[in-house]
Amino acid sequence: MDVGHGKRFVLILINLLVACAPPSGFQLPDDPLARLLGRRVGRVVIVGSDGNLYLTDQSGLRRQALTEDAGPTPQGRRAYRLPTWSPDGKRLAVFEVLSAEVTTVRVLRLELPAGRPPVRQVWGEWIGEEPALLSWLNGQLLIALSRKGSRPGDYTLRMLDPAKGQEAILAQGSPLFFSWSAVRRMLAWHRGGRYLELRALDQGETQRRSDHTAAFNAPAWSPDGRWLVWAEREGDTSVLQLGGVDPSAARTIMTFTGGVAFAWSPTGRYLALITDPTTTLPRIGPLDLYDTETEQWARLDDQSNLAVFWSRDGRQLLAFRLLELDPASGQVLLQARVYEPAWKTHRDLAAFIPTRSFLEVLAFFDAFQQSASLWSPDNRFVLIAAMEPDGEAGIYALHASGWLEPRRLGEGVLAFWSPH
Repeated sequence: MDVGHGKRFVLILINLLVACAPPSGFQLPDDPLARLLGRRVGRVVIVGSDGNLYLTDQSGLRRQALTEDAGPTPQGRRAYRLPTWSPDGKRLAVFEVLSAEVTTVRVLRLELPAGRPPVRQVWGEWIGEEPALLSWLNGQLLIALSRKGSRPGDYTLRMLDPAKGQEAILAQGSPLFFSWSAVRRMLAWHRGGRYLELRALDQGETQRRSDHTAAFNAPAWSPDGRWLVWAEREGDTSVLQLGGVDPSAARTIMTFTGGVAFAWSPTGRYLALITDPTTTLPRIGPLDLYDTETEQWARLDDQSNLAVFWSRDGRQLLAFRLLELDPASGQVLLQARVYEPAWKTHRDLAAFIPTRSFLEVLAFFDAFQQSASLWSPDNRFVLIAAMEPDGEAGIYALHASGWLEPRRLGEGVLAFWSPH
């Protein structure tokens, strides 16, 4: 995403690349007994340190290579980035990036037939662009967000329909973030740090909803399609708006200064928010919860939070607290914490140093909410990608109860769980 607009985020990533070793004595343990006896649910796609894709289950014992051609080629260096599961969990979409004097990016669909090698299909190819985000609209349509070169702007949002052989540019801007409502069959996007626009999938016209948005990234449709959340400027302050397709139904639910990031619970009742007194990226600050039924607010944490991800049933909230950011050593230490449904108690699961790829997802969690799940289908485990004492990168499954030790699923820099 657009790291060029956040000084702190640039500092984090540069320092993380320079010195990404865990602090002295830091180690994530592994539980071999739980690996053998644990109930296996869903599948995990892993981006390896070598740039290839791998598939495993929550035991980590069955690891299948989905690609084997990442690395140096006569045309440049190939790598696979930002895989995303289809809604039915039977296929993946992924960026294939060929880095050379001029970068070429392709969008691939990988069919995953049981017991057979994956089947590739190219859905789009662009020269001189870099990957940003992929998201399924349904089992056949895909949204692809990319940007020109390595510059911080010039994003392009495309809809890909391979069945009809069509590729449509929906919007361009710097930056550009979006949200999709399957119920309304409508996209909402935040463009250029100023405009909020809506477009129905079956219509060619774009509706301008606001031309004075505040410091936030992606708007967010509630799962039931009833509400759209965004932020607007009002003089020297900003307001968080809760509205629908009808502009007259919008109402202000919070006034704030600085920036904000948010995520809906799957039930559509709760909205989790991180507010930041500054307007730089990423949003780092206190964590709050808004109840749309009672219209009440609850402060979950006064300390610095970087990202949140809801469990699939909406009963638990995974938060990543920023424990340490040391520019001198380059160490970024995060705490994975889970909040219970009553929101009065929490459990700390593990402290760890994230990989660069994982940190990028966390920093823009509001944009990745609809396309990336860190939770297992049964809501019992969450995924992290952590740097290890020997300098390697590992994928870990953390038990949400906190009762079991973290389980290492294998080497890798980023991983997402399938929906089923």
